[in-house]
Amino acid sequence: MSPINSTTAVSNWSPVLIPGPEWRSFEQFRIAGSSALEGVTVGSVATLHVKSKVFRILGDSDFQRVVGLAAEVHRLKQGITLVVKAARVVAKHPDRDSMELLYHSAWLLSESSILPEREGHDIFHMTPEEAEEHREEGFNIPASEIPRPTL
Repeated sequence: MSPINSTTAVSNWSPVLIPGPEWRSFEQFRIAGSSALEGVTVGSVATLHVKSKVFRILGDSDFQRVVGLAAEVHRLKQGITLVVKAARVVAKHPDRDSMELLYHSAWLLSESSILPEREGHDIFHMTPEEAEEHREEGFNIPASEIPRPTL
C-alpha cells in the first residue's frame, strides 16, 4: 500500500454513502458483467447478496477515505486514552511537570484537523523491457507454471 501522501479536510467529505446498485445473487452480478460496476459512483455503495452473506462494494476513492476516517478515529481513541492517563497523574502529583504532560498530551490530540487519505492502488504492469532487465534476478516465471485457482 502506498504511504499517506495527501490529505483532505475533515469537513470536505461526509462518511455518508448513498445506496447504489444492488444484486440479489452472484449470478445476477455475473450476468451484468463489468459494466454493472459503472453504477458504483463516488459517494455510493453497491450491495451484493450471496447465499447467507452480504457484500458492500465501494469505489477506490471512497474506500481510501473510509480507511483515512478509521485511522483518524484510532488516533483520537489513543489520544483520549493518553490525556486521561495524564489527568490521573496530575490528580496524584499536581506539580509543574505533570501539568506540562497533561497540556502537551491534550495539544497533541487537537493538533490534527485533517483526515488522512491514501492514494489508490495502481494497476501493475511490467513492460517487456523491464521483464528482460530483471530476467537474471529469477523473475522469469512461465505462465504455464503460475498456479491457477480451481473453481
